[in-house]
Amino acid sequence: MTRNSRSEPDKRIIRRQKALAAGGLSVEHFAAMYTKLHGDLYVDRSVILEPKQRIATIASSAPDDVVVGGIAAKIMHGGLWFDGDFTVELVRAPASGNKPGRGRAVRRRELVVGDIVEIDGIAVTSVVRTAFDLGRMAPEWRALGHLDDLMRVATFSLEELDCYAKGYSGYRGVRQLRGLIPLIDGLAESPPESWVRLMMHRADLPTPEVQVEVFDDSGHGFARIDLAYERLKIAIEFDGKEFHSTPEQRAHDEARDAKLRATGWIIIRIDAERLRTDQWGIIIEIEQALRSRGGYF
Repeated sequence: MTRNSRSEPDKRIIRRQKALAAGGLSVEHFAAMYTKLHGDLYVDRSVILEPKQRIATIASSAPDDVVVGGIAAKIMHGGLWFDGDFTVELVRAPASGNKPGRGRAVRRRELVVGDIVEIDGIAVTSVVRTAFDLGRMAPEWRALGHLDDLMRVATFSLEELDCYAKGYSGYRGVRQLRGLIPLIDGLAESPPESWVRLMMHRADLPTPEVQVEVFDDSGHGFARIDLAYERLKIAIEFDGKEFHSTPEQRAHDEARDAKLRATGWIIIRIDAERLRTDQWGIIIEIEQALRSRGGYF
């Protein structure tokens, strides 16, 4: 089994219980100087860790038989979608004799040699094993988003993942995973896009094309559409707050949309609020657009 490397300890990283037991720091002074990293592990408040640094620090403080899994494993493989407070999941073989450290997010799962790889000296679940774990998480739209993200940065075979899942047919969430496997698309660029695709699939709408580039008469590409029915010229766009909230970006979007409409495109825009509260309305709007263009399915 791959073992997590033990580099020279970072003096900015400290264990709270040990620091307080040594004396010299009151509880109040400790809280003022350090912020919680994981479990009993704290970091100097002046330190800013990149996601992989945070994962490596936590993994390096764990027993040698622990493997980074879940969303943290996806980040180690190059994944880009994750919440700022993502959990660093540590996976331990059931036969391990060591007890989890206090406060650690340790899971006991059956891992075999092929399930473990080494990245930057850290033991991490393999791409396929990571996909297997991500695809079983709830809710399923989030699971698909993580699978799309993993496929985008670390291409894996859907057939291999399906075969792997068949070997764990009795495990929690495997049925969900196997239902999502045919929908995985590494071209998706955000979790909401994955969510919309899943909604459309569940509503039995035709499968849209992903990241469609549109060219003008001179051959210049002036728009790239999140989801589209290119032949019918129907565009489905997700307005992410971080990408569409500035006046400059809104002006750019309006000019782009005007050009698309001038060339015959129907544009359906979806924002986070509508995605949460009006899913059925979104499906109806897409279906009506398809019917208006003579699309039958």
